[in-house]
Amino acid sequence: MINEIISQFTVALTLVGERALEILRQPAINKEMLWILLPSIVALFLMELYFGRYTKEELGWNSAVGNALVLFFVGMNLASWLYAHKMLPGLITVESSMFDIALKKTFIAAFVLAESALLLFLNFFHLVTKRFAFGISSALIINFVGVMSIVLVYSDMVIDIVTFPALLLIFICMAVFFWFLQALEPKITKTEDEEEDEKVEKE
Repeated sequence: MINEIISQFTVALTLVGERALEILRQPAINKEMLWILLPSIVALFLMELYFGRYTKEELGWNSAVGNALVLFFVGMNLASWLYAHKMLPGLITVESSMFDIALKKTFIAAFVLAESALLLFLNFFHLVTKRFAFGISSALIINFVGVMSIVLVYSDMVIDIVTFPALLLIFICMAVFFWFLQALEPKITKTEDEEEDEKVEKE
């Protein structure tokens, strides 16, 4: 019994790992998505490096609102792409052979737009605590959702029950990678305000 469970777990883990690699390979296969992917990837790296270096700085409510807007722009781009490729049920006639995949891709675009709207509402009106708001609006989460949704919508890969554990695996690997990267960075522990206060005291 135990051996059977271990065997099934190994098979499932293998499938998830293979799907994760398939997701990561998509930008090299479909270069059309690179034009929108690259800004998000660059922003992700720069923001993670920035907050890894300036450890005393917080995201800020205005930046949280800005990140939600970035996600909104991604969602609109996905909707535009689906409309142009006649894969947006409800707004355009979709071929019966493409309806299932079109429905899944439309759901992804709708999810991104709904998430961005919710974050905009929460952050604009400061309806949750700073720690929670800045956590769910962080560059890592926002850009990960944006990048992965672009990959899934623009590519021809299968979207099924294996896809979502694969996305979780990629997110965990990314989080660990940036944690190590930030740990290796030289730190600036004083904020600009603290440095200015010290200069005033010396004068």
